[in-house]
Amino acid sequence: MTNTPRHSEAAFETVIEAHLLQNGYVPVAREGFDRDRAIFPETVLAFIRETQSKEWAKLEALHGDKTGEQILGDLCKWMDQNGSLATLRHGFKCYGRTLHAAF
Repeated sequence: MTNTPRHSEAAFETVIEAHLLQNGYVPVAREGFDRDRAIFPETVLAFIRETQSKEWAKLEALHGDKTGEQILGDLCKWMDQNGSLATLRHGFKCYGRTLHAAF
């Protein structure tokens, strides 16, 4: 009997990743992960900018080049108060505007 498990978590992760990539998911570089905020800031901002351009434009009119940081700050604050799952399901508020982190 060997000490190596028949099914390892690393192998499981590899299978899951391969399946996701084969079905349209795009890999994200680990270096882009912000450990303090537990998000990929550039990915989040790109998603919001591309999928909610009207809301982005309204916020940008108020915050200018600090729009991204304002959104990220409000997102993280909202997740701390309401949890990640509720934020993904219902969105979060940024200066009275509801933004969504997923559809």
